[in-house]
Amino acid sequence: MNNHRCIKTVFLCVILASLIGCKSKQDKPATNAGAPQEKAAAAVAPTLDKSGAPVVSSQDKADAQAAAVRVLDLMESGDFPAIYKDAAAGFKQIGTESQFVAKFQQTRKSVGVLKNPQQISFGILPDKGYVLVYRLENERYKTDMRLSFARSQNGKMELAGLNQHDELKK
Repeated sequence: MNNHRCIKTVFLCVILASLIGCKSKQDKPATNAGAPQEKAAAAVAPTLDKSGAPVVSSQDKADAQAAAVRVLDLMESGDFPAIYKDAAAGFKQIGTESQFVAKFQQTRKSVGVLKNPQQISFGILPDKGYVLVYRLENERYKTDMRLSFARSQNGKMELAGLNQHDELKK
């Protein structure tokens, strides 16, 4: 009976240790690895508040929100080439401009024009990017659109990611 309790205790301790983790084994940021953009981002450590959460400057938040509003306006007007042209280089790796434009024209045709964006969240990504989630809708669909932005080397806030989830209204 004691042997059974000991095994159970050891098993629970192993599970607890694996859930909590060990800070000494976490990867430390590399100082000599990565692309120049990664080095620049690593050199500027994010500011943390008292709870350890990253703090975003009011200028970065305003710039990210302004960039999101621009992308949403271009989406509503159907100017998909402008979205692609203004996007970050990493975003353009998903495909060519013609592929991007064709995909979003197809989505617009099947879903319709989405309007009245309401920001439902704003977050900070580990790589100093920003993610904004908007709820949009039309008479048939409710859509959550996730837009992520990163500041380019020239200081411009650029679209780094876009994800759209559509749900039929009931």
